[in-house]
Amino acid sequence: TSANWNTQQTVTVTPVNDDIDDDDVTYAIITGNAASADANYSNMNVADVSVVNRDDDTAGATVSPTSGLTTTEAGGTATFTIRLNSRPTANVTVGLSSSNTLEGTVSPASVTFTNANWSTPQIVTVTGVNDNIDDDDVAFTIITSNATSTDAKYSGLVVADVSVTNMDDDVAGVTVTPTSGLTTTEAGGTATFTVRLNTRPTANVVINLTSNNTNEGTVLPVSLTFTSANWSTPQTVTVKGVDDDVDDGNVAYTIITSNTISTDTKYSGMDVPDVSVTNTNNDTAGITVTPTTGLSTTEAGGTATFTIRLNTRPTANVSIAVSSSNIAEGTVLPASVTFTSSNWNTPQTITITGVDDDIDDDNVAYTIITAAAVSSDTKYNGINPADVSVSNTDNDTAGITVNPISGLTTSEAGGTATFTVRLNTRPTANVTIGLTSSNTAEGTVSSGLLTFTNVNWNTPQTVTITGVDDFVADGNKAYTIVTAPATSSDIKYNGLNASDISVTNTDNDVVELLLLQPQV
Repeated sequence: TSANWNTQQTVTVTPVNDDIDDDDVTYAIITGNAASADANYSNMNVADVSVVNRDDDTAGATVSPTSGLTTTEAGGTATFTIRLNSRPTANVTVGLSSSNTLEGTVSPASVTFTNANWSTPQIVTVTGVNDNIDDDDVAFTIITSNATSTDAKYSGLVVADVSVTNMDDDVAGVTVTPTSGLTTTEAGGTATFTVRLNTRPTANVVINLTSNNTNEGTVLPVSLTFTSANWSTPQTVTVKGVDDDVDDGNVAYTIITSNTISTDTKYSGMDVPDVSVTNTNNDTAGITVTPTTGLSTTEAGGTATFTIRLNTRPTANVSIAVSSSNIAEGTVLPASVTFTSSNWNTPQTITITGVDDDIDDDNVAYTIITAAAVSSDTKYNGINPADVSVSNTDNDTAGITVNPISGLTTSEAGGTATFTVRLNTRPTANVTIGLTSSNTAEGTVSSGLLTFTNVNWNTPQTVTITGVDDFVADGNKAYTIVTAPATSSDIKYNGLNASDISVTNTDNDVVELLLLQPQV
């Protein structure tokens, strides 16, 4: 105005932030032509003012954080963000990748920024990968590629990589299932267990297997090999019971797993659990006698046999004495048998021989007595095996032998004849036999009574018959020596009647007629 015309008026120029890395920009404050009713000022051109706007934007990408991130092999994740530092004039793309996809993966695979979202942090997720290897915690990198864009400020821009650590959840080890409670049997019954590795090895792992008592159980296979392919597949091991033939009760034994053998340092020399097994016993100490009945011997010396064997292998020699309950009927050989750990199951033969007692006592039962076993093996010491029943077949028949019983001749001149008498079997009591002549006018007997004992029973006793002269011319006369029924407390002989003896007495008398002449 006419009042303030010479007072300066201040014009303030305020810079505008365009968020673009466009360096310093010169622009003008344009002053329009003056407008006034004063003709001297009307449309007067006022000088423009040149201004420089100092740029405060620098093209770049902020990655946050770039280190300290942790993932886990259990699939645990970590995140970081990426944003641009200035507004791009064209889309900007940053590729993302993992330096070790066995340890971690990244998502998304790239991020793209526009002039609209350039300042909005884009979240990148890193996920841990389980490699099944006991490789401790492993560091890897999320690699951010150089930016691609037609914006010259962003094209080829280097973006910071991100350091990550994947926390290992694998611990090298061997799992044996089960390690106890397994049972085999002496009948060949089996049991199984499995073996597997807990982590993937970097080299083959070998485990050898042995039984600490091959008399109780064996193991197959004898070696297991695990590779990076089959490490997690349980391998089955079979344990088979062994019959030791010994009554030793149920026996515990161990399948020994050797320390691992591998060039993988995590698995080299690792201690593997052993496996406890019990082998169920099927042996019971005992003595088998075959047969125990039905045997027969004969008084003619006929024999019978039976066998003895042990049912289980003894831990010490086992002796069994053998004897007869009646040696008058049967004897036994040998008098004892001994079994060792070598011949225990070989039947030993016992021979029984019948004895002739000369007595008519019918078939007599007797027993072969097997004594209680004697051994330092406590399972066998004192075991009493079955006795054996035997019958001795009698070959004796009570009887009286008279010889001869006919054809004997005496004479009236006192001529004699003899016969003998004996028993056929030994009597159990004295046997008396009476003798008489049926005709004492023709002949007499020397002894009217014969006695036999268990000593002289088989010694023939001689009896003499003497002819008697009857002075009668009666020709030869037959008569009989009568044997009376035997008397004895031996029931086999009492009442037994021996044969009578037929005898002829030769006559010595002649009828003569004497003629007497008369005397003159």
